[in-house]
Amino acid sequence: MSRWKSVLRGILGMGLTFGGIAGGFFAALTAVLAVFGGLDEGEPFFPIIAGTVWGFGIGVAFSMVLAVAGRHVSFEKLSVPRVASIGALAGFLLAGTLIGVTSLAGEVFTGVVEALTILPILGAGAGTASLLIARRSGPALSSGEEAPGLRAGGDVDEAVGQ
Repeated sequence: MSRWKSVLRGILGMGLTFGGIAGGFFAALTAVLAVFGGLDEGEPFFPIIAGTVWGFGIGVAFSMVLAVAGRHVSFEKLSVPRVASIGALAGFLLAGTLIGVTSLAGEVFTGVVEALTILPILGAGAGTASLLIARRSGPALSSGEEAPGLRAGGDVDEAVGQ
């Protein structure tokens, strides 16, 4: 697989990962609001859907910023504060994009303060969580090694990676 395809796959994968993390967070928040009576009756699932979409956007922005800012840094040298700050920057960039696109469309963006605070916090939290999860998992492949292929019956063909 060429380098740009690998980077694109990583960007989309990180977007899906962040979307899942944010969706789970907002699902728990929605459940708490439902129990304590603070849930909007008209659109009860809006926070979950919006959080998942925002998380996907932050994940894509996070991985793009990380690909540029951390391209010369090995995975082992990435620190939690650096990844959290990149995640916060990605959330801030997404908030700015949302505000800018809404303004260009001729509409008034009503949640400026919320977007500029919640999205960077969500980005920093999801970035930190993804780094900690990635550190706990062992490397599946070493550098330059290819993944084993699958045979027609679903068995792994070990000869493909050699």
